[in-house]
Order: sequence, then C-alpha cells, then structure tokens
Amino acid sequence: MLQRRQSLYLLIVFILSILLFTGPLAFVKTAEGGIYLKHSGMFTLAGEKLDVSTWPLTVMISISVFLSFFTIFSYMKRPRQMRMTLFQMFFNLGLIAMVGYYVAYVMHNFDGTQFLFEWRIVIPPIMLVLLIMAFRGIRRDELLVKAYDRVR
Repeated sequence: MLQRRQSLYLLIVFILSILLFTGPLAFVKTAEGGIYLKHSGMFTLAGEKLDVSTWPLTVMISISVFLSFFTIFSYMKRPRQMRMTLFQMFFNLGLIAMVGYYVAYVMHNFDGTQFLFEWRIVIPPIMLVLLIMAFRGIRRDELLVKAYDRVR
C-alpha cells in the first residue's frame, strides 16, 4: 500500500490536513487590535472569542481529514480511490474559498485595515498539488492494469 507513490502523497495530505487544526489561519488587523481566524472561531488578541460561527470551516477540515484517511486505504479499488481523490480536490478548493470568505467577512464587519495570512494558509494549496499528483498516479496504475488485462 505505502510503496505506491500516490499513497505517500495521500498520507502527506492526511498529515497536512491535521495540521490545519493546530492554530490560526489568518490574522486581521483592526482598530482595536486584531482578530485571529482559527477553525474553532474568531478570537481577539486578548483571547476573547467573537460571536462568529466558524463551524462550517471546522466541518470542512474534519471531512478533509477523514476523506484523506479513507482514500489511503481504498487502494484495492482504484476507480473509487480516483473518485474520492477528485472529490477531495474540489472540496479543498471549497476550503480555500471558505477561508477567503471569513477573511473578507472580518475585514468588512469589523473594520479590518489589513489582513495577514499565517503559514498554515499555504497548506490547502499544497494539499491540492499533492492530490493532483496522487490522482495522476492512481490513473496511471489503473491504465496499466487495464493494459495488462488486455494483453492476457
């Protein structure tokens, strides 16, 4: 299972998606100080939680973790693994868009003057590249198996 390159790519995607839970994704500078965007909510510099619900972000990150874990272990059924990887790619694009939405929401509603992305914001694009590479590897394996069956 893990000797396949695409399985290693999917394992890295799994580890990176877990890293999204570890801290803030973005920081928005406001007149009162600043606001951190985390998966569990939006927090001021003093640590007070704002009344902004970010549960969709938490659900999307959680689903990404479970999908990547489940995709690793469906290596015996390559067509299903390809579909799950493709779904995860689109899901990852949605995750990037949702982070952008929350940053725009804070900028507009809390009079943000500047936004700074934390280092974790580069994780979803890296995950997207790794998912594309895994999809290409899975497709290559599937085509190889079909060609082998044709020769028999």
